[in-house]
Amino acid sequence: MRFIEKQIQEVISFKNANKKIENVTAAILCGGKSRRMGFDKAFLMDDEEYLLLQTAGKLQSLFEQVVLVSNTKAKFDGRTDFTELRILEDHYMEKGPMGGISTALEQAQTEYIFIMACDMPLPDIGLIGRMYRKLEHEQVLVCSHQGKLEPLLAFYHKSCLPVLKKQMDQGELKPRSAFPALHVGLYCLSNTEMNAIVNLNTPEDVQNWNQKTVKNE
Repeated sequence: MRFIEKQIQEVISFKNANKKIENVTAAILCGGKSRRMGFDKAFLMDDEEYLLLQTAGKLQSLFEQVVLVSNTKAKFDGRTDFTELRILEDHYMEKGPMGGISTALEQAQTEYIFIMACDMPLPDIGLIGRMYRKLEHEQVLVCSHQGKLEPLLAFYHKSCLPVLKKQMDQGELKPRSAFPALHVGLYCLSNTEMNAIVNLNTPEDVQNWNQKTVKNE
């Protein structure tokens, strides 16, 4: 495994950028079973708005192309809020995030995709922009903190697809299982960027996050 650490030295803000990123498709994975949550996490609400739509809107401020990857398009039927978003139906059912990433790689018309999960409540556009600026010739650029990788906050090159498919064929469904066969760069998160990798898996997570948010207001 060839890891290259991407240290954070410069502060780059994309919030007011006039030109969006064109050679990357941002894909939000929203096709999980959500067993621990008890309902589909794609429909988590925040102040009477879908968290997924908030995330998509923020990514649209940075990327020219933003898509959703879902296990089925049918679950969005009748939800008119989502009609403006392109939804990709997963080609690899029951393959978890690996299948969603592979589906996005197959259908994207761009050299890279940026992947994040729908249950991350605070997408950090500044962080994602800084990651993009650090992207060079890696096949994967993934966030890392204290040695832990976050494969669902990462850039993936089209050339990753054959490796991911091989891993799925072998029953390996964790994205990081493919990393030893790929050129992987690490973007080391600072303490101030840690909120970007918080995810909400259970009702308790949601309750704790809401309490934390109220305290910080």
